[in-house]
Amino acid sequence: MRRAWLLVVGWAALGMAGPVLLQMGPKSLALDFPSSVWPIWQGSLVFGGEERRAQGLPLAPIVQALGGMSEADVFFVFAPTGEVLARLGWEEVASAALVFSVEGESAVEAPLVWLPDQPSTFPVRWLVLNWQGERLPEVGVWPERASLTLATPAGERTFSLAELETTFVALTYPGTYTRSSGERVTSFWTGIPLWDLLGNWPADAEIEVVAADGYRMRYRYGSLQDGEGLWLLAFKQDGKYLPFNPGHFRLVKAGPGNPVFPSAASARMVARLEVRGPYQPYSLRLVGAREQVFSRWDLEVGIACPCHARAVISTHKGESHVYVGLPLWRLLAYVDDDVVPQGSGIKFDDGAFHWELAQSGYIVEIRGADGFSQVIPSAYLAGEDRFILALKVDGRFLSEEEGGPLLFVWDDGVSAPPGLKRVKWVTEILIRPKG
Repeated sequence: MRRAWLLVVGWAALGMAGPVLLQMGPKSLALDFPSSVWPIWQGSLVFGGEERRAQGLPLAPIVQALGGMSEADVFFVFAPTGEVLARLGWEEVASAALVFSVEGESAVEAPLVWLPDQPSTFPVRWLVLNWQGERLPEVGVWPERASLTLATPAGERTFSLAELETTFVALTYPGTYTRSSGERVTSFWTGIPLWDLLGNWPADAEIEVVAADGYRMRYRYGSLQDGEGLWLLAFKQDGKYLPFNPGHFRLVKAGPGNPVFPSAASARMVARLEVRGPYQPYSLRLVGAREQVFSRWDLEVGIACPCHARAVISTHKGESHVYVGLPLWRLLAYVDDDVVPQGSGIKFDDGAFHWELAQSGYIVEIRGADGFSQVIPSAYLAGEDRFILALKVDGRFLSEEEGGPLLFVWDDGVSAPPGLKRVKWVTEILIRPKG
């Protein structure tokens, strides 16, 4: 299914419907339409007493990307008024869709939840997993001037608040800052982990934070990652969006253990993040029917989005760790023929993968910077997300000693060719015929 907005005459988005907030424990993601990262759902529904064609987002792949749910889990569906309208178990989620566009309509208060066995739909603003009575956070209050610029040696990009909340998974945790008077202020902060925004940098790299009023603070990258908590680019405090004064974005430390940090270390009114200091670029080259090169920026931004990142549990030398990376077969879609996923950076598109060619059989060679390589038949990889090029292990970026920045690994539960070995420091992937 191609992730591209289909322009159809006579269609309209649901007016000022706004986004849906998906909340799964501490993780949250705002969903809006059209989306550049999630697949499009197309179907029909009964609307205004008539059957209409509709478009939106399938719910199941998004839920899976944020960690999935068990048979005992339940999603609570909330209307824009805050009223609980329904409860969805895994079977319902597996076939449900969020409808944002209905043929011929332009004025509906919110997106709709569609289920194949339901004759009608109902409006939704929040989907909360295993809700226990907590207050619902704000969603979709996105001032146009709320934006953040990231500047690195690889390039510069500006994100709106809407882009940040719909692209990156946010976390909500408690954190306490201390004022100079000694007073402590505890809040629940919602924001994006800094390393998801910034990517993998040496511990001695310098991060300069520029506030909207020109004030600057500097941080050592290594100081932003420790065992006490996570440094977040927060945009909500206690469920409410941060106001323009004292700023739409703030750097805070938060985590399950409610870490304490000095107020002076918490930059406010954040408008720009600049990465300075040592920078070691790397890239991944893929060669087949065509050639594709992904930069460090492409790869690290790619796994920051849950629509791309996949986690596997892999055991090596008696130790098991969780690795996060990009499925190999989805990268092959860029070079197995002349049909490639559309858009800049890394995009996943099932339709761009040459399924017939993969089943008929070719060899994929994975090469490391040290000259070591492994080969694997394409039939093992086709449609299998558990063979990955890992960038992270146990939540942090791989070090060079661990085989980073790119390590070929696979999940313990997947069927792999006998004798297959890991490949460290991956630089190239080649497709070649059998024999």
